[in-house]
Amino acid sequence: MNRIRKSMEKIQATEELKQSTLQYLEKQREKTRRIRLYAARRFVLAAATLFFLVGAGGYSVYRYPVSFISIDVNPSIELSVNRFGRVVSTKAYNEHGMDVIGQVPLKNMSYMQAIVRLLENESYRRFLKEDSYLVFTVISEQSETIVGELSGNALFQSYGAVTYTSDSSCMHEAHQHDMSFGKYRTYLELLKYDESVTVEDCHGMTMGELQDRIDNCTHEGKDDGEKKHHGEHHEKGHGGEK
Repeated sequence: MNRIRKSMEKIQATEELKQSTLQYLEKQREKTRRIRLYAARRFVLAAATLFFLVGAGGYSVYRYPVSFISIDVNPSIELSVNRFGRVVSTKAYNEHGMDVIGQVPLKNMSYMQAIVRLLENESYRRFLKEDSYLVFTVISEQSETIVGELSGNALFQSYGAVTYTSDSSCMHEAHQHDMSFGKYRTYLELLKYDESVTVEDCHGMTMGELQDRIDNCTHEGKDDGEKKHHGEHHEKGHGGEK
C-alpha cells in the first residue's frame, strides 16, 4: 500500500480524490484477500475431507478379508487375508491353536510370510511329528494361486503337507460348530464313509486320526468290493463247470 501512496503523490489531483481512490483500492485489496482466504479454507476443508474418506475407505478395504486359509494338524488356525495378500485376522478353534497364536504374531504379514513364521516357530513345530498330518484348506477366488504358492514352499513340502479347497458355505457351517473349515471339510469326507461319526467326535481328534479313519473306511470298502468281485467270479466259474 505504501508503494501506491508514493505513486499517487506524483499525480496531480485533489487530496480528497487521492484519499477516496486510496480507500477504494484498499477495499478492493481487502476483498481480494478475503476471497483468497475463503478459497484457501475451502481447499483445505475439501482436501481434509478427501483425505479422511480415502483414508477411511482405504483402511476398510485393507481390513476386509477376501481369502481364508485353514491350517490344521492338531492346532486348528484360520488366517483371514485381504486383497493385498496380508493377514488381517487370525482365529484358533482349539486350546492348542489359541496357545500358538498367542505366542506367534501373524497379523499384517503376507500370508506366505505368516505361514513360514508359523511353521518355523517352536511352539507350533512341537505338533509336527512324523505321524502328524498337516492340512491347508483354502477358500478364495484366487485359490489356485494360493495353493500353488503353498505347494511350492520348501517347508510345506518338508512336512508332507496337503492342500484342499473349500467354499464359504462349508466355512459357515464349520463356524456354527465352532470348528475350522479345514477340519470340518475332513469331517464331511469321513461322514461319506461312516455315517455314525459326529462333529463332537471330530472335535477331539487330530487331523491324523481323522485321515486314518478315512483311510480305513476306504480300504475296507475296497476290500469288500474285491471280495464281492472275487465271489461273483468264483460263482461264474463254478457255474461254468456244470
